[in-house]
Amino acid sequence: MKRSTIAVLVAVCVGGGAALVALVALVAFLASAEGCTAEDDRFAASLATLSILDARPVNATSQGGRSSDCYSDGRIVTVGQSYRSSGPVAEVLSFYRDAAIMDGWKPSPEDDGEEVSCFTKSVGGRDVDLSVWFPEAEGDDYDVDVSSSLTDGGGWC
Repeated sequence: MKRSTIAVLVAVCVGGGAALVALVALVAFLASAEGCTAEDDRFAASLATLSILDARPVNATSQGGRSSDCYSDGRIVTVGQSYRSSGPVAEVLSFYRDAAIMDGWKPSPEDDGEEVSCFTKSVGGRDVDLSVWFPEAEGDDYDVDVSSSLTDGGGWC
């Protein structure tokens, strides 16, 4: 190979590497600008192991894997699991009410004993909220989310 060809290949590789480094730096900057950090990622990983996210009525099937989000306002970390149920909403909520209470979750103060869908539990010394919600009023899909703020504790309930 000629020296000029080698020089061109080296220049392209160095330029491509510099572009990659710049892209990684930009992504890291944008992530830190949003207020979510590696600590948030570790916290999300610990929330993803909570057994309540695996609990489901017999007539429900999981829809994909766990989702995870971090919201910069209050650094709220949310981990969720989506399900599709062939049963009525009231049965789904009743199932999660019983499962949550058996797992040590406390119902929200608005608990009417029937259709509560928000609970709180201390996990690793931090308040974590559990919510069960239906994205579409008439749909069969629902989400089970756990959320907490690294700065204040508690999440979306």
